[in-house]
This record gives sequence, C-alpha cells and structure tokens, in this order.
Amino acid sequence: MSQQKLTAGSFCWIDFATPDPDKAKAFYQKIFKWKYHDTPMPNGGNYTIISTADGDGVGGLFQMPDEMIKAGVPPHINNYLAVVNADEFVEKAKELGAAVKMEPCDVFDYGRMAILTDPTGAAFSLWQSKSNDDECTMASRETHGMYCWQELMTADVDQAAKFYQQLFGWNYTTMEVENVDYTVIKVQDCEIGGMMMLPSDMKHTPSHWNTYFTVTNVDETIKAIRNNGGYVIMEPQDIPETGRFAMCRAPDHTIFCPFHPISWE
Repeated sequence: MSQQKLTAGSFCWIDFATPDPDKAKAFYQKIFKWKYHDTPMPNGGNYTIISTADGDGVGGLFQMPDEMIKAGVPPHINNYLAVVNADEFVEKAKELGAAVKMEPCDVFDYGRMAILTDPTGAAFSLWQSKSNDDECTMASRETHGMYCWQELMTADVDQAAKFYQQLFGWNYTTMEVENVDYTVIKVQDCEIGGMMMLPSDMKHTPSHWNTYFTVTNVDETIKAIRNNGGYVIMEPQDIPETGRFAMCRAPDHTIFCPFHPISWE
C-alpha cells in the first residue's frame, strides 16, 4: 500500500467524537473493515487509532466528554489540516476572523494541535507533526475505508474561500453540479476537497465539514450500513464523470459519505 506524503494545508488526520466508542467501532468495522488499537489517555479513557484492513493509518476515535454531550454537541468527525507551526497558524487564523475553540497544545510527543472555527462557523483542527519523517504511514486515498474528500457546506462560500486561501494558500476551480456551483479545493494542484452553499432547506444548519470515505462499491456499502443500524440520508447517486456517493448516518448519528470515484477504478 502506498503511503501519503503530508503537505502543509492538506487534510492529514480525522477523528470521531462519539458517546459510545465500542458501538461505533463495531459499526465501522463492519462497514469499512477497520482495525483498532487503543492508547490510554492521561485524563482517563482511551484514544483509538484506526487503520485499514491492510494496517495503514486512517485516524482516531474517542469518547465525547460529558461536558460536550451536555452542551448539545452532536457526534461528529474532526478534520485536521497539516501545518508547520500550530501557534503561528492560530494567530494568523485569528487575524483572519477565526475563533479559537482550543488553544494549541501538545499531544504526547506526536505533535501539537488546535481547534478553530472559520469565519462562517465551520470547525476545523490544525496539526503540527513533531516527526522529522516526511512520509507517514497513512493509507492512500484509493483504499477502501480511507477518507478521500472533505467538503465544506457553508452559508458564505466567498468568505470561506478567501479565509482558507489566505490561511493555507489554497487554490480553487469552480464547476457546476446539477445547477449548483461547486468550488474544488486544490493544494499544489492536488484536489483535496470542495465547498458549496448550504441548500435553502438547510438554512438553519450551521456551516460544517463533511467527510467522504472511499469504498469499493457504494450500493453494497449502503446495504451494510442499513443492516448494521445505520441510516441513509441521501440515496446513492452518480456525479457525472466523477463517481457515485451517498450520505449516511451512523447509529450514534455521526454523518459520513461513502464514495466511489470513477478515476480510481
């Protein structure tokens, strides 16, 4: 399995915040064939490292703290963006209108992280690796069960695009998908995600990032999701010359999107 090279400004890690880690792990194992390794955390509990069936990295999973649950925060996926210096990027992000939800802090000897919301209200995380190795053991995006695309649903695409361009140097191209403008995000000519306006029937939904996962067959994955307690929000549909996807909800109500791209067949 090929390894991914982490580039500053690219998505480098995800983790799941869930109220029931054991049930979440059982569900995703049946959907994505994931493997798990639990690492004790200083404040109690475990942080679960997720890997593909071949043993390459995907991300992590942890139990949501009680205060997060009491505050009404739903189960969700955190998306991390690689940076050279987390502290400097947090200061820059604040100058550009971001709000800091968690100041930069060290994660053991692995790296340094921070959590912010962009000017439109969407949450994202920064990750500064302390490793001197340019190559990581993350799975390639073509692998079944690996995240492959992050998509910002926002109330203001222009504001969000300007913010991330100034923060990370992202470039964009715009295409039309079913009469809707879709902004494709590029890092060094590599397409890593997209942005689009929240539809009118979601006008009360906060801006947020959706995470897509590569699957070998979307329809078979949907069957497995239904058979294991998940719910299909959007039935499988084709994106012309791109691939096939669906939007689903795990039993703990985490939203995720299985996706099979034509270009990786």
